[in-house]
Amino acid sequence: MGQSKQSSGDEKKAEQNFFELLKKFDTAMLVTHSGKAAPLHARPMAIAETSEDGSIWFVTGKDTPKVDEIQHDTELVATFQHDRQFLSVSGRAELHNDRARIHKVWKESFRVWFNGKDDPNIVLIRLNPSSAEYWDNTGLAGVKFALKFAAAYVTGTQIKGSDDVNTHAKVSL
Repeated sequence: MGQSKQSSGDEKKAEQNFFELLKKFDTAMLVTHSGKAAPLHARPMAIAETSEDGSIWFVTGKDTPKVDEIQHDTELVATFQHDRQFLSVSGRAELHNDRARIHKVWKESFRVWFNGKDDPNIVLIRLNPSSAEYWDNTGLAGVKFALKFAAAYVTGTQIKGSDDVNTHAKVSL
């Protein structure tokens, strides 16, 4: 977002944009700290649910490396990408065994990893976001960005960050 400070109106708009964008994604790359030689470990994950408060829920097995990694370090990042929309969410993870919540977020497609929603190996990961950043180059904003990109390419100049909260912002949650 360039170097300018967001106004409170821009902060509200950025937060609203974040929540609208978050609802559009069905998968994410979940990044944990492995504590090994390669300290970061990323893997694609299906999103089980996004809550109104911005929490993101994932379903996994209790016996997976990501559960061990979260038990040692709860800080993680989830990144999302679809077409020309991108989102990065940082926060703390919590592991949940709440059977009612598991039943609520269950999708039949999860059956390829589990023996149904009552599988005792299922655990939920809840990402409680503390901050996010998004880039949205769709619609009219995308056309404007494409024109800006083309002009920079033709003139040999560089594109600087955008101050347009509709296309890019950092959000504190």
